[in-house]
Parts: sequence; C-alpha cells; structure tokens
Amino acid sequence: MKALVLGGTGFVGMNVVRALVRAGHDVHATRRIRDNTLFARKLGAKLVVAELDDPDGLVEVMRGREVVFMCAAHYPRYSIDFDADVELARTGVRSAVDAALRAGVQRLVLTSSIATVGPPRQGRALSNETDPITPAASRCIYHAVKLAAEQEVLKAAGQGMDCVVLCPTGIIGELDIKAGTGFIVVALSHGKLPFHIDGRQNIIDADEMAAAHVAAAERGRAGERYIAAGHNVTIREFMELIAEELAVPLHSWRIPTWLAGPLTTLDEMRCAVVQNGSRPFLAREFVDMVHHGQWVDRSKSVSELGLKDPAPLTATIRKACLWYERHGYLKRREPAQAHA
Repeated sequence: MKALVLGGTGFVGMNVVRALVRAGHDVHATRRIRDNTLFARKLGAKLVVAELDDPDGLVEVMRGREVVFMCAAHYPRYSIDFDADVELARTGVRSAVDAALRAGVQRLVLTSSIATVGPPRQGRALSNETDPITPAASRCIYHAVKLAAEQEVLKAAGQGMDCVVLCPTGIIGELDIKAGTGFIVVALSHGKLPFHIDGRQNIIDADEMAAAHVAAAERGRAGERYIAAGHNVTIREFMELIAEELAVPLHSWRIPTWLAGPLTTLDEMRCAVVQNGSRPFLAREFVDMVHHGQWVDRSKSVSELGLKDPAPLTATIRKACLWYERHGYLKRREPAQAHA
C-alpha cells in the first residue's frame, strides 16, 4: 500500500505511521512547518509539508498515493467560538476530500471519534455504529467538529468516493507527546488531579487503534463507520488502575458535571484572554466526553475488520506509563517498582 498520513506528527498520526511502516507499507506523512518532528522523524516515513488550507499543496503530496489516512483536522483549543470552530473543521475536511479526488486517491480513511456515537437504542446495553449522537452532545464543541468532519466524508462517500470512517474511543499509549487522554496518567503521577468527573468511557491501546486504521484501509467497506474500541470502564476505575500501576495514592474528589462544565468553560476563558492562549487545567472537551460517554460494542469491527481481542487494560496502562517515564513526563521509579 502506498499510504499518506495527514497529521503525521500528532498522537494518532504517528501511531498510524508506525503501524503502516511495521507492516511493510510505503508511507509518506505530512507535517506543518511549525510542527515538532522529533519523534515523527524516527518512524520510517517520508515527511512532507502540507496544510489543510492549501488545496494545491494537498493535491501534490497526495499524488501517487493509494490510500490517505486523514488523522489531521481542526482541533479547537477552547469551547468558546462554536460556529467558527465547526466551520473551520468542515472546511478543512472538505479541502482534503477535494484534493484526494483531484489526486486520484483510491481510498480515504477518516479518523473520527466515539464522540459521534450516541446512547444505545432498542434496549441494548452497548452503543454501536447505528446510534446517532444526541442533540445535547452535538452542541458540545468537540462532538460538533468531529460530527462535521464525518458528515463531509460520508457525503463524499454518498457521491461515489471510497471512504471509510473510524471512530476510536479514548486512546492511551506511546507517542502521546501532548498527553491527551494520558494527562490523567501524568497528573496522577504528580499528585495534581484534585478533582475529577466520573462516567462511562472506553479505553483503547494506541497500537490497537493504529492497527484498526490499517485494517480499515485494507478491509473496511466503503461508506461505513467502524468503532475502534478496547475496554469499557468508568473514569474512576481507570484512575484506580493508573494509581495502582504508579503506586501513588488516589486523592481526587468527584464533582458533578453540572458544576464541572461551567468551571472548565470559565477556565478556558481565563486561559484565552488573561493568559494569552495557555492550556486550561481541565478541558471542557474532556468534561463533555465523559458526560456523554458510552460503553460500546466493537463486534462490527471484529467481524468485518478482523480486529483482535484487546490487550489487558493493565498492560496498556503499564506500557503508557513506561513511555511517559522514559520521556520525562513522570518521576522516574525504581526498576523493580516500575515492573512489579
């Protein structure tokens, strides 16, 4: 497979690049001029410069590539300017889709999110790909931008383009240089998670998420959505497993989402206005993801993509902790403690 990974310096993109390279594929990966490429340069893919707002440049890097993995998208830092952020997301995906058509790309695989999947219907205990997002969730900025991206890709699929949509759950693992979902690991290790919100979530190993992308490119049906999932847990259970692996006390108070939502919005406003674009302590995106989180059914991806059973969640957490430790995110532990 001649593959191009858009967003090749991000958490998802780098893991997809690594999985493709390990599988023997010919891989190019995009970077932006200002991106940190320290880790991406070591993965074995050719790095090329491209921006979603440069259609001609996208066509150039896509030319000769058979499959494009769209792991790049507008990712809002804050939840303040809803309409503008959704339009930016939609425009970027539309630009990539149009470029893929012009370049003669055979298949496009979009990295979406479990945020576009709603609660289970018809008495089912687990959500699947047929469950639509709720109106309340669609008013959350992260859910809305992911939904807009999906809509653009599935619209193209309806017009005959070969597109597949992958919806990963919460990802934890190596190459998480910005500590996304892994911020819980880093914060707990330093004793800086004084409060949390609880709810249903699914956690997937980054390597398994990347393998799902490769499988979607190879075996996914055009126009279909697939959930890439691991383990159904609560946030509290997830935190308890992390604290046990790190051998740290879990001193974190649970606060209700009705309080967490306004607090995180105020913190985002403070960071945007007072601290000139700094990162909030707890993103509104995370609160919304937990509040609207679902336990999910991965059977469609297993039957159609051939995904294997997930590794034990404890093994995934341990692997992530060791990576964060090696790269200075965590306090270094004694060898016996780190592998106990």
